[in-house]
Amino acid sequence: MSTKTSIKRIAAVAAVALTLGGFSAVSAHAATTATIATGLTSQTTGNATTAGAGSAVTGNYVATTLTAGTDTNYTITSSGVGSLFFPATAPSSPAATTLTASGTSEVWSQSAGAIGTGVFTASYSLVFSAFSATAGTQTITVAGSAGSITYAITWAAAPTYSAGYSTAVLNAASSGYDTATADATVTVGNASTDAGEVVVTLLNSSKAAYTTGTVSATISGSGLITVTTATSAPSYGAITGGVRSGSVAAASGSAYVHILGDGTSGTGTVTISVTDANSVTSVLATKVVTFTGATGKVKAVANLKVLKAGGVAGTAASNVYNGVSTATDATSVSGTTGTTPLTAFTSDANGNAAYNSTDIVKAVSSDSTVISSATCVQATAGADVAVGEYNCPVLGAGLAASGKTATVTVTVYKADGVTVLATATPVTFTIGGAIAKVAIATDATSYTIGAPVVLTATATDSSGNAAYDQDAALFAATLISSTVLGVSVALPGTTATTVVGGVHAYKGYYAPLFGGNFTISGTDSTTAANVVSATASSASPTDSAAQAAVDAANEATDAANAATDAANNAMDSADAAQQAALDAGDKADAALAAVTDLATKVSAIASQIAALSALVKKIAAKVKA
Repeated sequence: MSTKTSIKRIAAVAAVALTLGGFSAVSAHAATTATIATGLTSQTTGNATTAGAGSAVTGNYVATTLTAGTDTNYTITSSGVGSLFFPATAPSSPAATTLTASGTSEVWSQSAGAIGTGVFTASYSLVFSAFSATAGTQTITVAGSAGSITYAITWAAAPTYSAGYSTAVLNAASSGYDTATADATVTVGNASTDAGEVVVTLLNSSKAAYTTGTVSATISGSGLITVTTATSAPSYGAITGGVRSGSVAAASGSAYVHILGDGTSGTGTVTISVTDANSVTSVLATKVVTFTGATGKVKAVANLKVLKAGGVAGTAASNVYNGVSTATDATSVSGTTGTTPLTAFTSDANGNAAYNSTDIVKAVSSDSTVISSATCVQATAGADVAVGEYNCPVLGAGLAASGKTATVTVTVYKADGVTVLATATPVTFTIGGAIAKVAIATDATSYTIGAPVVLTATATDSSGNAAYDQDAALFAATLISSTVLGVSVALPGTTATTVVGGVHAYKGYYAPLFGGNFTISGTDSTTAANVVSATASSASPTDSAAQAAVDAANEATDAANAATDAANNAMDSADAAQQAALDAGDKADAALAAVTDLATKVSAIASQIAALSALVKKIAAKVKA
């Protein structure tokens, strides 16, 4: 290859490379070739283009400028996908016409009637736009007498609406708007107030904002809605402005479904749908809001069972807890993180949890000499605090005897403290004394190897009744097992634990992995001398194997006996069949003999009849004579 030929090829390759990047190359034969540039380097957000990359998103317009050289005519061709439009940069009026469709060409000329007019100079330009609704490559070619230049646009499919990436989050009005990252439980006590909103965020398949969707919502049951693009709650006034269904164009990719009461109690179910740019509608989410009415029911739950005589309410370390945290958040019986003895839950007539600030909730004892009670306090703290939850201070009365019982009834009154709204089923509490003795026992007397073992400690007072509920160390030292248990876990020791109803169950232990008896023992913490022990047994693996062999042998014997019985039954059936055959043969012989005898008699009678017939003929002949 000659040096001249090599230089020509290198120049050709360089020219193609430059034009594919949105640049033009000057032909080696003429310095006046037209140049072409596109608006790909400055597309607006949403076209997903990279400067100079030669790519665009379908459904958008790419501004394109063709600057003339010194030729008088240029042939413009569009091939592949897409079309070119003139004169508008982005066709938006009837004046815009198709310059070239896919696979066609148009001539830009100085002559009259051609696209564009005027004398071509280096600064004379033709402004048009490229557009494609289909993904693929569009190649724009401009050819003149001095050669041609090419620009390729790669059209990528526009991202579509994604229900998987889009979200709808329910916010409670009490927690503010547009702040929650997960659904809140929305329950409002005043049916005509603002309940909250659903924040709707639309995203496309590229996880970018989807701005061509319409958000619509409907509500069934109680409540009304408004669908807007505003984050702040509307001013409803006296239940005005709300509708049963509504929609809004989410031009920014966001919408807000505000929920308010309609004056009725019950649940409202909000269904949120999205209609995409192709007019396809799909359900994005369903949310439920509860509107409650006046208190109509109350339920009482006992968290403790045995109370101390002369107990004191409060959050001090030795007092019965009387705070505002929920019972399930308690880590001990008494103190600042203790358990309230009784919890009440109020609801409306429909059974929906309800809180009304004017209600008065009281715990009333059946015998104040045994159990005293007072006004309950609304629970406002804790991870699982519920609407209409109350903590009730229930205390053992001073000088109340061990073993005595009384019932406590929770009653909800109107603000006047007289009118009863609801009454709960009574709950029973017992009085107990200090711990005098501790006993332990396993939950079974025998276990299979490695089976779970529950060790129960029972604490009684000096009267033999269950000790009052408390946090206490029940043992003087760590208990010991005579045999290594199945899992190496420390046995109970001097750590304080919760005793409710006089018992505490220790779990997480397992029977030994080999057979034999085992004993768990130690001393209780009251005297450090009272021996506590629990004995059980664990089946031996050898015994288990032997028993399994015996069981298998017994099963085999049973199977053999069953087979023998079946064989005997079959033999009896064969004998019966043989006898039946013999009986049938005897009957067949008798029948044959009878038939043979009958045939003989019939033959004799036939002979007699023939003779008689001949005689009659003779007589007849004589009579005729």
